[in-house]
Amino acid sequence: MTLEFLWQTGTAAGFTGDAVVAFAFSDRSLDGVLTGLDEISGGIVGRVYGGKAFKGEAGDLFTLPLQGGERMGILVGLGPQADCDRLRLRRAAAQGVRKALGLGCTDVAIAAEEHAPCGLEAAVEAGLIGGAAGAYRFRRYKSGAAEPGVERLTMISSTPVAEAAQRRAVAIAEGVAIARELVDTPPNDKTPDLLSRQVEDIAARSGLSCEVLTADRLRQLGAGGILAVGRGSAHAPAIVVLRHDGGEGPWHGFLGKGITFDSGGLDLKTQDGMLTMKSDMAGTAAVVGAMHAISRIGVKGRYIGVLAVAENMTGTGAYRPSDVLRMLSGDTVEVSNTDAEGRLVLADGLALLRSEGVQDIIDLATLTGAIVVALGTHRSGLFSNNDDHATAVLGAADLAGERYWRMPIDPEHKEALKSSIADTKSTGGRAGGSSTAAAFLARFAGDTPWAHLDIAGAAYREMPGDAGPGASGVGVETLVRFATQG
Repeated sequence: MTLEFLWQTGTAAGFTGDAVVAFAFSDRSLDGVLTGLDEISGGIVGRVYGGKAFKGEAGDLFTLPLQGGERMGILVGLGPQADCDRLRLRRAAAQGVRKALGLGCTDVAIAAEEHAPCGLEAAVEAGLIGGAAGAYRFRRYKSGAAEPGVERLTMISSTPVAEAAQRRAVAIAEGVAIARELVDTPPNDKTPDLLSRQVEDIAARSGLSCEVLTADRLRQLGAGGILAVGRGSAHAPAIVVLRHDGGEGPWHGFLGKGITFDSGGLDLKTQDGMLTMKSDMAGTAAVVGAMHAISRIGVKGRYIGVLAVAENMTGTGAYRPSDVLRMLSGDTVEVSNTDAEGRLVLADGLALLRSEGVQDIIDLATLTGAIVVALGTHRSGLFSNNDDHATAVLGAADLAGERYWRMPIDPEHKEALKSSIADTKSTGGRAGGSSTAAAFLARFAGDTPWAHLDIAGAAYREMPGDAGPGASGVGVETLVRFATQG
């Protein structure tokens, strides 16, 4: 179901749909948006706000009738005003719209809070992006009558919102939804060939150029990493190249790990370890969603998205531990674990981007379980070979309301990858696993400013959250904010 986005200037009293989502701080009096809601609720908002029923603390939620029960009001707490940022606004909007979805509402509005410390425009953007995330549902494979879903999402603000901000918010919301749907698609319907076709369709709709480098072309290029990973599958690997040419200037590179299903190869995963491995292409999905948004916004710049797509299986041609591979860069790699396949496909992607002469690179990958141990599921790791580039990416993430933490690549991490028979090993042991993985990638990034985002923890939720279970779409907005610088 396609979500329609609408904009309304004024107050919630003029909205005629099913439900209005509004925000409340725990340390403010009844004012702004809540004053208007209080009037059309017959004073209910004033009676519950600040009382035992609803204190406005972060995550608090209260549902009440508006205008004699003609529509519903959904109050979502933000906590203290000083603690409110884009991330909290996004989560609150998602929580409120998801509640409206559960009530069967199809036409929902979000009343932007003009007192948000980040400013009204940023609050409106965060509200729309979060609200769209809350409205998202993956129901493609459900039989029977279609369940009602949110069809229209209206942003209400006291003053008009600039068209550029509207366009940016809608484009990001669409890009996040694209990424989530690609990740949530089961692996039998997104083998490397099928995923490549899906990306071609998205590119055609988005106005992006798209080129698919098939296995034959990859053999000509000498991309031994991705070819080895794909050998055990009946479905050949591919590298998909998306381009947005928004004028003069250097090209910037995005790279996504695209393992459509990861069995672990001959170093087989456990049964439980495989259950969420349809999400092992979340890095590719984020790049596709971001490139869609960048094109829709009409960013003035040049961006190339490389998607390294393969399936890691155990067929008769599967690559083996202790194999030595010659990569697209010309380097040789001693394979020490076939379940460390993501870094091999990314290494070939990095070499391809460097051959394109890009000014800088950001790669995204569900790369290591070690990053989940280190940072949990709400923050991702950032590794980089360039302080200025890392600062720019972290600044974009802050604008996006996405959480990253810079992690080290020390000389000892590089030392752990030494091989006696090849230029490098693919893994460095359990200790510091996310950092040794990044050290491996750094070799192939060379001196090009590069940032690696290990999104293994944040890319997929097994339990429901504010925006529901399944794919999160993490990374999309960070890439877009990096491209737009705002």
